[in-house]
Amino acid sequence: MAHILIVGGHDETFRMIEDLPVELSVFQNSESVTLRQARRARRLCVFDYRNQTEALGRARALHEFEPVDAVVSFTEHGLMPAAVIREALGIKGNAREAVRLTRDKIAMREHLSGRDLGAVRNRSCHSAAEVRSFLLEVGGPIVVKPAGGAGSSGVFRVSSLEQVDSAFARSRGEYPGPTLAEEFIDGPEYSVESFSTEGRHDIIAVTEKTTTGPPRYIEIGHQMPAVLAASAHAELCRLVTDFLSSIGHSFGPAHTEVRFGPAGPRIIEGNTRPGGDFIWELVLRAMGRDLVRESICHLAGLPPQPRIPGRGAGCVAFFAYENVVIERVQGIEAARRSEGIIRLQCSLEPGQRLGPLRSSADRQGVIVAVGTDLADAERRLADAQARIRVETAPLPH
Repeated sequence: MAHILIVGGHDETFRMIEDLPVELSVFQNSESVTLRQARRARRLCVFDYRNQTEALGRARALHEFEPVDAVVSFTEHGLMPAAVIREALGIKGNAREAVRLTRDKIAMREHLSGRDLGAVRNRSCHSAAEVRSFLLEVGGPIVVKPAGGAGSSGVFRVSSLEQVDSAFARSRGEYPGPTLAEEFIDGPEYSVESFSTEGRHDIIAVTEKTTTGPPRYIEIGHQMPAVLAASAHAELCRLVTDFLSSIGHSFGPAHTEVRFGPAGPRIIEGNTRPGGDFIWELVLRAMGRDLVRESICHLAGLPPQPRIPGRGAGCVAFFAYENVVIERVQGIEAARRSEGIIRLQCSLEPGQRLGPLRSSADRQGVIVAVGTDLADAERRLADAQARIRVETAPLPH
């Protein structure tokens, strides 16, 4: 029986592989450990696995006691520790360089520069003055973001010199570390969901995104599959497969974010993991692909598992209220029982005082709907939303 080390993860991850004949060891932080994980794992080690030195030391000790066949992570902060362990122990898993390039936005931009891979003009900035210089050079809107950030935290669109000081200071304040400035690509945003085996990239779906718009562009909705002309779809897929090959991603799921601007598609970010924000659930329920289960089976040398047919399409909408006081919330349970709704989570409560949305973590819940096609899924989502009544009042200054 194969011995797999999983770094991080949520209960959904372990639910998907509960019945697989593999031996699991798990590295988990204290905030995320649950009874389900403790029951499924043969060994559960609780510590801050983001500390790569400690994670590697513990993995070496585990490997010496009982050899580990593969290591994997499906979470943002577990990817690099898992890749470091994989390289040091010489076992199966994600290649370290592919993970490094996708976790460090500045490194990824440097990698793309000079390649015909949807590169955008960018600069690593250590001061507001450098951001101002880049804005003048580009001559149009730019985006300021942390090099190692996630969830739209510390991301700002900057259109004028007067906005630079505030955006740079707030970006550094929300996510300390190097700051990346890049030209703003004006156009619709998509993500491409894929699974790679031995360097071959299988495109599963293209997801269209809805955001709050400037200045932060926090995602508030997803539609799968995206409505695209055949030529645009082919161009997106070709760009992403070339990108994944260029970074050396040879195994597992990937979630690549792209904007389709006037000059064609441009890579915004790459991730060597399934898409977050319940995109993974759309892939599972609409497309019929369980990326966690497929990953573990591949690493463990198990035969491919039978796939459950997908419903065909799905969409996600987030509760994203800001700068209000919540006065009344009704209809949540009725909406949860609506046809086609596979997930509804809502943390809104009367009396809540909600400030501005600063990142995806500030959203207050989600509705996920599936249908036979996108129109059907959107209709079911709208029916559920119509059952919900949220009354608000302006947030007092």
